[in-house]
Amino acid sequence: MLSFLLIILHGLLIIFLYLFIVKVGLFQIDHQVKQKNYGLVVITATDPELKKGMLFNLTQKLSLGREASNDLAINDSYVSLKHALIIQKKGRYWILDQESLNGTYLNKKRLEKPAVLKINDLIKIGNTVLQFKG
Repeated sequence: MLSFLLIILHGLLIIFLYLFIVKVGLFQIDHQVKQKNYGLVVITATDPELKKGMLFNLTQKLSLGREASNDLAINDSYVSLKHALIIQKKGRYWILDQESLNGTYLNKKRLEKPAVLKINDLIKIGNTVLQFKG
């Protein structure tokens, strides 16, 4: 009787360990999906430093503007010193214009308020067009 109980307990322990390993494996897969890389790809630019196809990875915040202190400095007279900002909030990337003179455009529409970026959205700042990738 005792050895029968030990066999049952051993079997339950093996099942428990198997389920634990599977659960940890699922967590890792789910975690990797949430760690997806997002970025901006240069489509067109008059700034000689920005080449078509260049990729700028996004983290928590990316400032865009003509001033060298920006994360992405754009040498273009139509770009304000501090032109736009892309921030990550609650798992989404938002773009907002920083009261620039010539405006920030999302999919050919002037940005009036912060907007959530979607994959393949086009962002126009001055003469520079960037595409949101993920």
